[in-house]
Amino acid sequence: MNFDPGIYLGRAHNAAAFSGSQRSTLVLGPSRSGKTSSIIVPNLLMKGHSSVTTSTKDDVLRIMCDRPLNGSLLLFDPSGTVPDLPSVTRIGYSPVRKSLSWDGAILVSRTLTDIARPGLRDNHWSERAGALLAPLLHVAALRGLSLADFCSMVDARDTDGVADTLLERYGSQHASFSLLSGILATEERERSGIWSSASGLLAGMRTDAARRAAGQPSIDLDKFFAGPNQLHIVSPSRHQAVTTPLIVGLIDYLVHATYDRFHDGARLLLALDELANVAPLHNLASIVSEGGGQGVLTLACLQDLSQARSRWGEQAQGFLSLFASTVVLPGIADRATLEMIRSLGGSHFRAQSSIHRPRRGRGTNQTSAWHEHQKLSIADVANGRKGFAIGLNASKTPQWIQLTPWFRDARFDLASEPVSESVHL
Repeated sequence: MNFDPGIYLGRAHNAAAFSGSQRSTLVLGPSRSGKTSSIIVPNLLMKGHSSVTTSTKDDVLRIMCDRPLNGSLLLFDPSGTVPDLPSVTRIGYSPVRKSLSWDGAILVSRTLTDIARPGLRDNHWSERAGALLAPLLHVAALRGLSLADFCSMVDARDTDGVADTLLERYGSQHASFSLLSGILATEERERSGIWSSASGLLAGMRTDAARRAAGQPSIDLDKFFAGPNQLHIVSPSRHQAVTTPLIVGLIDYLVHATYDRFHDGARLLLALDELANVAPLHNLASIVSEGGGQGVLTLACLQDLSQARSRWGEQAQGFLSLFASTVVLPGIADRATLEMIRSLGGSHFRAQSSIHRPRRGRGTNQTSAWHEHQKLSIADVANGRKGFAIGLNASKTPQWIQLTPWFRDARFDLASEPVSESVHL
């Protein structure tokens, strides 16, 4: 397999600048700062393997529809807002379908509890709700139920025949049977709370659009990883509260599918715009830290670190260390983000001379002293330079990177045209 230089960032030192092999990248910048045109689209056009991109609009998908791509364009549209487009194939994701094995049901239920609102994760009710959903998901998959039927089953607290199915299939010692039996045997008031919590985890699957999207054919993993195919996930802001469980579940499924097929050549680029809102992956840190060595490269786009703090809490404090490279676009207004980037840029010492004239007598005295100066000022970070971004590499050394919007750079006239000269950030 050809060497992958990593994520394309722009131009530096008269050559194309990349993050480096197996190095994920964090992009910080407000809306209309150039994330899509200068970072996301160029990477989609350059990559020779499969990719997943998230967006609040279908603009990136429409750009790709007009390009001479070598692979297929796939769409997951749980909001039902994207019209049919030529050469675009819709795919679906249903947590029920992915629960046909018991292990699959455990992973799906864990994903559902992970994306619960901050403060509800890892508490007693979410843990018990996940424990209840796992056997219900598994039996629903064995019965071939739709997502709508499964949600109705949970809302109605219907366990008719579920325990019998598990007992006949696995016996009384299996985890699926003991989990369900234990929950159904709890005191009635607590059991009611567990059912309510489980039903709440499915809130994002009750819209007609989400259920139609779940009913579309599942993605064909063999075909998807065979070539430079693109999966576009679109979720407008007004739908994000209800589409998140399906989107995060699908991305999590593809990440682990890449891990499983890595030694067979599977590679995946996650180009995640509006990450905190569209695809708030609870396990983002592990994907970034472990994914590079297992075929998954992450291009994570946020408006600033305040978005990360509100979504990931204390974990967000380490994002600038977690990502091997960071691109900072102009226009950030969050003071904490500006201060952190300025301090990470480091400092240097400069000698400054001063001349003193004595009050009496003639002549002057000259003294020199070393003074520390930050390499970046708050104004540098906030305002930047027109057409440039600040890049921080793994050692957090700052440098200016020239942005290359796809519609202004001749290299992107053809999607298959290679980049001849490159440097690592």
